[in-house]
Amino acid sequence: MERILLLLMILGYLILQIVWFLMDKRPAKEKLNFYILYKKNLQTGLLSLGLAIFIAIKLIYPNSWLSFNINSIQMEILFYLIGSVLYSFGLILSIWARVVMRDSWTPAQERTLSHKKSLVISGPFRYTRNPIYLGLIMIHTGFLITMNSYLIIVVPFIIWFLYQKATEEEGVLEKDFGTDYLKYKSRVPKIV
Repeated sequence: MERILLLLMILGYLILQIVWFLMDKRPAKEKLNFYILYKKNLQTGLLSLGLAIFIAIKLIYPNSWLSFNINSIQMEILFYLIGSVLYSFGLILSIWARVVMRDSWTPAQERTLSHKKSLVISGPFRYTRNPIYLGLIMIHTGFLITMNSYLIIVVPFIIWFLYQKATEEEGVLEKDFGTDYLKYKSRVPKIV
């Protein structure tokens, strides 16, 4: 059961990355640097590498030391259910937000908006200013819960990292959209 869930979650994450990759209007070389090489973003690269190593270990050794044993089948099902639902909602939220953003999306490490359009405040942006980051938090948390992993302890680091990214982006948005962004910021929470 765990291997099937693991493979489904890998497939879901690949779909998310493909959607983002196809919607990205930058030249192919720039996109490859961003999505595969993580240029200018060491933390994301390390997180991705760590998750890839974890997935490889889980596929080869499902009962490795990275996972805790649950002796109750009901508790195991509960963990699978909670983690899978959290993961799925995070995946849906991230894809929905990216689709709503369309051409307004700019990579997080950019300090200026390369294609200043209008402020996106529809769809999931009505409820959170950073639905993609919220979705990523849900994806990683749900994944680690489903896999019964001790690595759940890295979730606060993921939250902190994405919160910092959101804070950095706010400065760019305030500069580019001024009072429109400040009004939006006063009405809608940063993450939740």
